Amino acid sequence: MSKAHRIRIDYMPCPAALEALQAAQRLHPDHITQRLIDRLVITGLSALVHGRWEPPRLHGQNREQWKLPEELRGRVPDSDG
Repeated sequence: MSKAHRIRIDYMPCPAALEALQAAQRLHPDHITQRLIDRLVITGLSALVHGRWEPPRLHGQNREQWKLPEELRGRVPDSDG
């Protein structure tokens, strides 16, 4: 499918999703943002479908109040390196 025929999706990530994307960028600095988003979405769907992974608990319906779980935050290098 050519780029001209693809659906463009604009998104506004919640703070926790933005933090997760920034962490992924530190883990894979050679990836452009769109490649990371594609990879994260496909990996997330695969994990949910295959049932080998349990998503982190994100409390409540207000995604603006979600926090990146500490067990994920502790496994990613700081922005300092």
